[in-house]
This record gives sequence, structure tokens and C-alpha cells, in this order.
Amino acid sequence: MAEFQDDGVEILLRRSRLLVYLLIAGLVATAMFFLFELSEITGFWVVDVNDPFNSPLGIIYGITGLTHSLIYFVTVIVFSMWIHRAAHNIVTADIDGFSYTPGWAVGWFFIPFANLFKPFQAMRQIWNASHGASGFLNEGSQTVTIWWSAWLVVTISGNISLRLTVAATDAEQLMWATQIGAISSVASFLLFPAAIRLVKDITRAQTEYLQINALAERFA
Repeated sequence: MAEFQDDGVEILLRRSRLLVYLLIAGLVATAMFFLFELSEITGFWVVDVNDPFNSPLGIIYGITGLTHSLIYFVTVIVFSMWIHRAAHNIVTADIDGFSYTPGWAVGWFFIPFANLFKPFQAMRQIWNASHGASGFLNEGSQTVTIWWSAWLVVTISGNISLRLTVAATDAEQLMWATQIGAISSVASFLLFPAAIRLVKDITRAQTEYLQINALAERFA
């Protein structure tokens, strides 16, 4: 318990602050990127398939897309670190019924097919264990469900859009890619706020519940 009390919460707090900033930055970058997608879908701007960066607007579009991607990858890394620490705190606190190691709480995101449901189950247990729902770790949580549903839509539609964009040989195919990409962007407007709430609530719960339990255990 001493390890959790002295180090676990502080590490989680530091990672949660950075993660929230990244999620806010991701939301802003997505909104900017969506404006370009919308301008292309409405015909306000026509992208040259052969040379999409042949205009100032095209260059800005490319920079926006690159920024969006960089923020996404950094966020994935920090989110993974935050999940690992949140799970580690629960394992250290010896919460009854928690069935994931910190490594697998993150690792399931990278296992094909299993990554469609196992990370959701792990996060649901993290949420419930952090909020003191010992014995009910597999019960539903609205925040976790919203976050995961939005994540699936964003990830699946984003991957489809990327593949179509790379393979596009004419304007019609590129338009299909943009339209599907816009679905990912719209879903992101739900994903980012849900993720921010998820991170803040779990971090707060671990601070208020698990740390109190650690103190009680120490002085029992």
C-alpha cells in the first residue's frame, strides 16, 4: 500500500494533466481538419488528386493533417501510460476481482479482433475498481460505454478513410475517403469530451477512494 500511497496517485495525476491537455489539443486539431473536410465535401474547395499541395490552401490542409496525426500518436502513447498506471494502482491496492495486469490493460489495444472488446472490458474494470465497486467490476458504466463506442467509430472510419485516400486514383474515390473521414471527425467530437471525463473521473476516484483505502489499511 505504501507504494500506491506515496507514488501511484502522484504519477497518475501528472499523466492525467498531460493527457487532458493533449485531448483538448486533439479536439481543436480535429475541428480544424473537419473544416477542410467540410469544404471539400460541399465543393467549396476541390483537391487535386495528383498534387493536393499545389495551392496555399492545400499546404495548410497538409500541415493541419500532419499536426492532427502527430497529436494523435502522442496522445495514444500518453493514454497508454495513463491506463498502465491506473491499472497498476488497482493491482497494488489489491482490489478484489480485478482481472487485468497493467501490461494487458494496454496490450489488448494492439491485438486484432480482441481490440474490439477487451480494452473496453479492462477500462470498465478500472472505472469500477477506482470508484470502489469491489465485486461489481464488470457492471456497466455510461461514461466508459460512450467513450468506447465513439472510439470504435473514430478508429474504424478513420482507418477506412486512410486506406481509401492512399488508394484513390480519381476525385470520386477521394471524395468517398473524405466523407468517411468526416464521420470519424464528427465522432471525435463525442470521443474527446468523453475521454476527458473518463480520465478526470478515474484519476479523481483513485485519489479519493484508493488513497483513502491505502491510509486505512496502513493504520488498521
